[in-house]
Amino acid sequence: MEKAKHILIVDDVTTNLKLAAEVLQEHYKLSMAKSGQQALQFLQKARPDLILLDVRMPEMDGYQTLELIKANPDTANIPVVFLTVDDQRESEIKGLKMGAMDFILKPFEPEVMLSRIDKILQIEDLRKNLSISARKDVLTGLWNRKHLEDEVERFLDENGQKAVFMIMDIDNFKHVNDTYGHIMGDAVLECIGSILKNSVGPRDIAARIGGDEFALFLKGDYTDGEVCEYCEMIFEQIENEMTEVIKKDKAVSLSIGIAQVPMDAYDYFGLYSKADKALYYVKQNGKNDYHFFSRKEEIPEVQEAESEVSSVDMEKLEQFVEERNEVEGAYRVEYEGFKHIYHFVSRGLGRNGQTVQMALFTLNYIKSMGITHEMLQEAMKELERAIIVSLRQGDVTTQYSSFQYVVLLMNTSEENGEKVVHRILDTWEQMNEYGGIQLDYAIKQVEAKHK
Repeated sequence: MEKAKHILIVDDVTTNLKLAAEVLQEHYKLSMAKSGQQALQFLQKARPDLILLDVRMPEMDGYQTLELIKANPDTANIPVVFLTVDDQRESEIKGLKMGAMDFILKPFEPEVMLSRIDKILQIEDLRKNLSISARKDVLTGLWNRKHLEDEVERFLDENGQKAVFMIMDIDNFKHVNDTYGHIMGDAVLECIGSILKNSVGPRDIAARIGGDEFALFLKGDYTDGEVCEYCEMIFEQIENEMTEVIKKDKAVSLSIGIAQVPMDAYDYFGLYSKADKALYYVKQNGKNDYHFFSRKEEIPEVQEAESEVSSVDMEKLEQFVEERNEVEGAYRVEYEGFKHIYHFVSRGLGRNGQTVQMALFTLNYIKSMGITHEMLQEAMKELERAIIVSLRQGDVTTQYSSFQYVVLLMNTSEENGEKVVHRILDTWEQMNEYGGIQLDYAIKQVEAKHK
């Protein structure tokens, strides 16, 4: 039997607690607190699945309580729904900007309360499941690029002093596929994935970040000599184990570019760029070797195009979700969970006659206005909240890229889809504080697939 979800109800009026309990007790496990302080004390001992939080309370109101909940990393991700008698739009926007998921007006309408709570809990479950699947590469079982980026940034922000970042690329992988076939190519990727997974400790990260591109992040203080030994160990294992996959000696080799913290960079993109240049040097000088970026006098300067946030591209999104496991590409390993849902939905359309709209939201920004990475991250959080409160039960959303969200609007006509999209746009616009960031969108009906 599925375990009941746990809800914490926070209200200073006993009657309100009893009324909420009457509506919810048959469906959920309930805990109650009569003040913001009591709620915070409760959260030190337990982690409910959702918090219903009264706005108007003495001493510490709902907004102050929410601010403290969000400030604590251990409780920041618990969804919070405000209970209020205030139906003013300004109050709702204030709560959403602070991180609330929704508002429920008092006196409670039982069906409305149950429906909204159920929707939010379903979305949270879906998001957790998608988060896990979206951070794993299905073929190799390694972490993917997004997880690697997040973990590197978290380590460096929290306590990271020294670390080693490596990018690895299979030499002449196209030749492997062309000569031995794609099934054998997948076996090669799996073998290298297994070697890398077994080569790292529990605190380190091994990731597949592209078709035949891998990365390692080793936390700690390593000498150049230790890093060299590590690379030689990987080369030796590949040479030994790959002969069991391809019955030919030295059929597969690897090139490695190395960047170090803090010598070369102190953020993910800096480390990636430096390691990539070192990898480029290896590729241009015989392959099957490793190189440190710190020996940059040997690495020629490479002109880099200025990074831009990608614009809305519905055609590219369609290619991504329609891509199947046997197709090579970075998207395949990053968002498997959402793609499974997309294929499930599109197969069902031909049978049930329903229509589904797919909408893509993209944050674009003007660099000259001083928009920082932190501002963009905050704008993405606001976009997520705007989407969740605007969706109906059964709709699906997930993060598509660093600056994009994609939404499936179930059983929705083109006209109603546009209404939902504009509701999201309006809500986000009221929450957005940065004049240099704008939200664009594209929307298209999902076509039925027969297989």
